[in-house]
Amino acid sequence: MTVPGSEMGLKLNSAWIDDLRWHRDQYGQSRFQWTSSDALLAATEFTRGRQSFTTLSELRELSQARRSAAAYATVCQRAFGEAARHARRGLETTTSWSAVARELDTTVVTCSASSHFSIWSQAHERTNPQVARVQKIVDGLYFSNPLIRAWELKQLWDLYAAAEDILEDTLIDLAVELDGFRRADDIAQAADVRTLAGLGHRIKSQRAQRGAIGDPRRTPHQYS
Repeated sequence: MTVPGSEMGLKLNSAWIDDLRWHRDQYGQSRFQWTSSDALLAATEFTRGRQSFTTLSELRELSQARRSAAAYATVCQRAFGEAARHARRGLETTTSWSAVARELDTTVVTCSASSHFSIWSQAHERTNPQVARVQKIVDGLYFSNPLIRAWELKQLWDLYAAAEDILEDTLIDLAVELDGFRRADDIAQAADVRTLAGLGHRIKSQRAQRGAIGDPRRTPHQYS
């Protein structure tokens, strides 16, 4: 057992950070890697392979697919949050997320929120086939610790968050295309938005953050 604040504890903390940095250097950032094509493929997991959408009924299907992708990404986030919490405990920084966030190239808010979501979840809500796959990869590494586990799970979460973004882009594109051909109320309902004002806000938000078709901001990058 490592005594907090002891020389052994300090060496352990330093070793975890050193191992993560070696891991990133050894594997070209991470063992689990993906491309923009992989993100598109992940998105089609929730559309049963469909990539073209033109009708109001297909807008409803897109809305359901986006919700499913969001739920899947949330499971990945909870798994990341659990690993990040264990890493913070091991690094003896239980009063701050700064050290963990810095090593994981993310923010204090992201770490804190993800940890919170993991705490208030059941074990089965923190795993899915892809999470289990990444967990197995980490278990098989020669050097493994909670910091490395959190880093690899963050890559998985980013992939499915990118898939969710792709589906949201496609949904908004179709909603805009249908405007003028279908009743606005029907479009809002199919997009799972309660009011026309809500639909307008959602379109405006997506366009501001990710732009229209062809905008380079829509191309996902793993280490951006």
